[in-house]
Amino acid sequence: MARRAGFDNLSLDLIAGLPGQTLTDWRTNLLEALALEPEHLSLYLLEVKEGTTLARQLAAGRLPLPDDDLAAEMYLLTMELLGEAGFEAYEISNFARAGYRARHNLKYWRDLPYAAFGVGAHGYDGVERYWNTDRLEDYFTAVDGRRHAVVARTRRTPHERWHEALMLGLRLDEGVDPAMLHAGYGIDLWRDYAAPLEELRSAGLLMVTDGRIRLTPRGRLLSNEVFVAFS
Repeated sequence: MARRAGFDNLSLDLIAGLPGQTLTDWRTNLLEALALEPEHLSLYLLEVKEGTTLARQLAAGRLPLPDDDLAAEMYLLTMELLGEAGFEAYEISNFARAGYRARHNLKYWRDLPYAAFGVGAHGYDGVERYWNTDRLEDYFTAVDGRRHAVVARTRRTPHERWHEALMLGLRLDEGVDPAMLHAGYGIDLWRDYAAPLEELRSAGLLMVTDGRIRLTPRGRLLSNEVFVAFS
């Protein structure tokens, strides 16, 4: 229907690691998605948030707990099938055909400003993060009265800005340039984090190519462990 309506750039979002989901189920999901011939795919591993209905169901034993090893197998299968289908794994959870990387999302991962439009929307001006009210009636009233609905702003510390830029940059296949991090945030990655860098390289989680630091395929699976090492 979207194609018939004239859209020529379609993206699908899928979640792997659902309670009770098997590797065969996930393969079927991927093949069904590929059969629709989208230009972009966002494929995320399930994250269970505290306070949600799902978290309560898992805690009560009403649903099976997610299996981390199975989720890893699903991710590896994703890399294999999408690679064979011609998709670039340009970010840990995002895959695109040539020329169809998500330009909007790349602004997040490259620590660039973006605007907030709509109820509950979040924005970033390069220094502060801000967000709009998440109540519809309050949104209308605020926009009519003061031309915006921003309800809060927060400014990150220099360390928080640097750590987030590193973390988000490592999610990309292009990795991060230590020289640019130093110029932009004043942190000398080679000097200030020499020990964790060497440890992560020895563990096969990071690699250095063309002067840039990137996650290895194994590092993509264990990215949270990598990010924690620089906190």
